[in-house]
Amino acid sequence: MSFYNQGHLGYYKGGKAVVDYYNQEITRRREKYPFEINDKYVDYVSEMNQNGYCVIKDFFEKDTLLRLREETERLFKEQDLDKVQWSQNANHLQVKKPFINTETAIEIAFDQRLIDIATIFFNCVPGIGTFNLRLSEANNKPTEGTNMFHRDFNSPVKIMKFFFYLTDVGLENGPFTYVQGSNREMPIHWDRYHRWPDKEIESIYGKERVKHLTANVGDMIIGTTNGFHKGLKVQKGRRIMYTINFLIHPEMEGSRIETARPRFHIRQEDYDKLSAAQKPVADFLIRE
Repeated sequence: MSFYNQGHLGYYKGGKAVVDYYNQEITRRREKYPFEINDKYVDYVSEMNQNGYCVIKDFFEKDTLLRLREETERLFKEQDLDKVQWSQNANHLQVKKPFINTETAIEIAFDQRLIDIATIFFNCVPGIGTFNLRLSEANNKPTEGTNMFHRDFNSPVKIMKFFFYLTDVGLENGPFTYVQGSNREMPIHWDRYHRWPDKEIESIYGKERVKHLTANVGDMIIGTTNGFHKGLKVQKGRRIMYTINFLIHPEMEGSRIETARPRFHIRQEDYDKLSAAQKPVADFLIRE
């Protein structure tokens, strides 16, 4: 099997044009925003760069995460269609505009520790793109969408994502699943499918490299989702998960530069409350 690594243009959807765009945008941010590297978190990022992910046990305050879970469950119970919606063939129920419709999602996303970790990864002050707050429950529907292996193309070169389980997640509860090291090597026919069958992924990388990242409330998972990943389908019970994307330009659709634009929302009053160090992280959000 032949592979592309990150030094080869064939690794990137869009090739040279998107790599040039990424380099242009990161240069602009480095010139605009001074930054420092917090050595405390370097090992986490090194592990993520090696494996594509890192699970950090007991990292985040459980009380804060449980408060977000309570707010989320209340919205799901009310079923106000202005605030929640079904997605992916009604496989998931998610909160619309989490920064607007909950009090706690924004508090977690702008936590300085997350910003420090993302700054190490990009060697630059990044911004928040999308953030999803989603309930998945066991059902008999076909496996599809994000429950199949795929890559993210919100950014052509580098993207990182923070994952917070708001319910304890074992193997049956649909853990985030990653093909270890696929962030560093892509088969030369990686674009054969958008959603890849398990058997083909296992034949390329070996079943032993498919890692199911089980974790509990208070643990934090970080991942670079340019590698192959999926959410394992929930077999029993439910999973509530909050994810936050960081990148260095507005998110794209399918690595198309012309689609790079802000998509998610923040209240103007909440933006105004951010510190001078936090405001650049909101550059790619729509203020309302």
